[in-house]
Amino acid sequence: MTPPHWRPQRGEVVLVSFPFLDTAGVPQAKPRPAVVISGRLIHDTTADILIAAMSSRPNSDPLPTDYQILYGTSEAQSAGVKVTSWVKASNLAAVPKAAVTRRLGRLASESMRQVERRLRLALELQNDARI
Repeated sequence: MTPPHWRPQRGEVVLVSFPFLDTAGVPQAKPRPAVVISGRLIHDTTADILIAAMSSRPNSDPLPTDYQILYGTSEAQSAGVKVTSWVKASNLAAVPKAAVTRRLGRLASESMRQVERRLRLALELQNDARI
C-alpha cells in the first residue's frame, strides 16, 4: 500500500486498480501497472492522477502510440517491470490517488520523453510523425 503521505510524480510507474469494461459492458477494475502522466497542478489540486496503462501483451501490430520497455534493460529495471511491457498512450484514465497500491519504479527521462511524444500523437496535440 502506498503511504498516506505519498506524492505522485510524473513518470512514476505504479500498480493501480485500473478501470475497464468486461465483455458484458460492466465496469470493472483490476491491478495493473501504469505510468503517472499528470503533473503537480493535478496532484496538488485534486484527489486524482492521470495514468497511461501498461501491458505485457503487445497488439499483433503495435500502435505508433505504444512505447516498448524491454525486459532485462536498465530501463526496465528503473521502471520496476519484470517482463517486456508497453506503455499504452492510447489507454488513459483518471483514477483516485487512493487506487494506487504501490510504487513500482520510475521511467528514465528519455523514456518519459518518448511516452510524451506518443501522448501528443494519441491526443493530436501536434503533428509529430517522427517517432
